[in-house]
Amino acid sequence: MACLFWMPGSHNDINVLHRSPLFANLAEGRAPKVNYTVNGHDYTMGYYLADGIYPSWATLISSITCPIGNKNKYFAKAQEAARKAVERAFGVLQARFAIVRGPARPWDIETLALIMKACIIMHNMIIEDEGHVDPDERFEDGDDNVELERGQPTQTLEEFIEAHKKIRNSETHVQLKEDLIEHLWNHHPDLYSYKI
Repeated sequence: MACLFWMPGSHNDINVLHRSPLFANLAEGRAPKVNYTVNGHDYTMGYYLADGIYPSWATLISSITCPIGNKNKYFAKAQEAARKAVERAFGVLQARFAIVRGPARPWDIETLALIMKACIIMHNMIIEDEGHVDPDERFEDGDDNVELERGQPTQTLEEFIEAHKKIRNSETHVQLKEDLIEHLWNHHPDLYSYKI
């Protein structure tokens, strides 16, 4: 799922991706540090669920369009379910808060982030006040008491270029996707009650 903000001029999803402050922060070393292991391989960058139009970057994992084999079918089903859950959550917020439904153009990115966080908090307060907390309707925005450790800012042009190469590394993308497929298959066999 892509979350795109208005930019002046003509931009399609891919152009916006190349100008994304999300990836700029990562390349500049200002993004939170991420370290995790999947299927015995270590990774140092987070990843985002994406659809098939996005490039094979180490930071973007898309579903499998025509999955062959049980593991790939299971991964595609799980990936699509996760994307639909995010879309549903955003739809709930849009239905409840007019400010989320409206155009994003008048707002800068920092203000948009504050608006979304406020709407998530208010949504959770409403759900709790109504006396029932459905896990599918409660949205987590992270723990405010957790301090994120930032990476070291890139100092030189060479470090910046090297960071961009890591973000766009298609070999890491392929390895991570294979590791995620194996991990899901081995550790969450009943997660989506999917029968092959």
